[in-house]
Amino acid sequence: MKRKVLILFIVLIALFIFGCSSKKKSLSTLDSSVILEEEQIPYEIKQITFSKSFQSMEPVVEIITNNNKLRLLASLGLAEYSGVNVNKVIRKGGEINIHVSGISNKESSSLSVPQISLELKKSKLKDIKDLKFNIVYDDFDPINVKISSNDVLNKIHSYLKVSTKGSPDINLIKSNDDIIWDISYNSVFDKEDSKSSLVNLFAQVDANTGEIIKSEKSFIASPLDEGHIIEFKENNYLLYKKSVVNQETDNTSEQLWIYNVAKDESNMIYSSNSKILAAEFSPNLDFISLIELNDTTSELYIIAKDDKKAYKVSFEEDFNPSFMAWKSNNNLFIIESNKGKSIINNYNVENNEIELVGELNKSINGFNIINNKFLVLEKNKDEFNNQISITTDWKKFEFIDNGFNAKFINDNTIAYLQKDEKKDKNLLSIYDIEKEKVSNRLNKNILSYEVFPNEKIVYVIKNPNTNYTLGSYSIENSSTEDIANVINDTIYYNESGNIIYLNAILPFENNKSEVIYSINLSKLN
Repeated sequence: MKRKVLILFIVLIALFIFGCSSKKKSLSTLDSSVILEEEQIPYEIKQITFSKSFQSMEPVVEIITNNNKLRLLASLGLAEYSGVNVNKVIRKGGEINIHVSGISNKESSSLSVPQISLELKKSKLKDIKDLKFNIVYDDFDPINVKISSNDVLNKIHSYLKVSTKGSPDINLIKSNDDIIWDISYNSVFDKEDSKSSLVNLFAQVDANTGEIIKSEKSFIASPLDEGHIIEFKENNYLLYKKSVVNQETDNTSEQLWIYNVAKDESNMIYSSNSKILAAEFSPNLDFISLIELNDTTSELYIIAKDDKKAYKVSFEEDFNPSFMAWKSNNNLFIIESNKGKSIINNYNVENNEIELVGELNKSINGFNIINNKFLVLEKNKDEFNNQISITTDWKKFEFIDNGFNAKFINDNTIAYLQKDEKKDKNLLSIYDIEKEKVSNRLNKNILSYEVFPNEKIVYVIKNPNTNYTLGSYSIENSSTEDIANVINDTIYYNESGNIIYLNAILPFENNKSEVIYSINLSKLN
């Protein structure tokens, strides 16, 4: 009897344990099979663009802002449509699905990466970082290519033996059923040419096989000479310097050269074991003033252009020239600026006399002259921009603005650059002296500029990519015009000859340190 009771007790316990186990299992199965509800989220499309930069062609969704509003940028991937639609935005658990479709029009469709900026109107979306965003193609066929833009450019550089400093015009086109990279470079260095000539380059590459279908190099220019341009006098002379290494002693000397534009020939006019800091033509082009630095001491030389004879200007006191500017054919103003003090002298070339003009408790950082007016730049402590002032007697100074590279346009107008550090760009300001205000400001990132006699300003702009643009500004009608796309900011423009002189450091290993090119602009456009 006791045995029967024991067996019954064991059976009951087993049934109880089995029942508990079954209950747990059934609950677990129910949890794993819960169907997530779909929630439709209201949205507003802010902008639709069709990008042709082709830097990134992978579908992706980015969160742009999260200030009580959720704005997304959905890049849909490479496709061939004239338009796109957002059909709906659905939340399903921790995922948000953006459903899209494409609009085809044979006449206006082209290869691009459609990008949609949209704002989700539901503000209850929390923990956005934990959400997953997906693009769902309802009626949209993305196109896949195997060769990226970076890969195709590397292939072109390697196979076609070129080196570049700028970015190309790059596009994707369809040819029958093939997708083709279409590449155009303006001014690249031809490494196959021993002279390192500049060429324009055109190439087409299959975007899936990497095969170069066609390519063409068109010659632009060979180097005019090695060296660094210091000054250019339109239709007359190019003044430049170059460093020369003695192979036996390994010592470096610096030489000053003149290139005659009309004769298309260069001649050395001065050589020194010291460093050439600055050189400048006199207004009548008869003389060249030159400042050279030897360790911590600087000296002034005057060179007669025609006979190439140079003589040193001797100062009675310990005077180290820092800056210079010609006031007239015979009068050269020279400034020494050191330790917060500046000494101004006027040197008369004709009678070889030096006149002390003034001594200031100012740290002068450059100056410009027109008639009897002096545009003076004074260093600001720990700032990129200088204090710009005008004086006629070096005693009274009229403050203009803060900036740098200030120049007279005429007796009543000056130009200067102003560094905007927040935006990291240089603005060009035109200032009216009589009205004591800025009459115009060019909101472009201008790296350098020159003032022309016809009151035109020619400048070089730094573009968002790695390229530069040569442009002009008319003082008379306050209009701007692009002249050409260029590969460097050191540009000198010969307007009448439609030629630019360009300085470039070769972007590959070469025994030439810096070279000068003379380029006809008709070959760039």
